[in-house]
Amino acid sequence: MTLVFKKETSMGELVVEYTISSVTKGVKIVDMTLDGKYYRHSWMGRQGQLELIDDLENHYRDVMAETAWLESKAELHYGI
Repeated sequence: MTLVFKKETSMGELVVEYTISSVTKGVKIVDMTLDGKYYRHSWMGRQGQLELIDDLENHYRDVMAETAWLESKAELHYGI
C-alpha cells in the first residue's frame, strides 16, 4: 500500500508517493514530483531530505490514526 503526501513549496507543489518498508520499518519514497516534473529525494539538500522524511512519518501516523478511528466507529456501528 502506498500513500500520497502533498505540500506547497516556494518552487511549486511537491507530491510524494511513499510506503513504509516491511523490512526496515522506514519510509521509502516510490515516486516524487515537484511542480509536475519528476524529482528525486537525492536532489534535495540534507536538511530538506530530513524535513521531508519527518513530514512523511507524521503524515503516515496521522493517516493510520484516522484509519484506526474510522475502524472503531464502524465496529461500534455494525457491532463487530
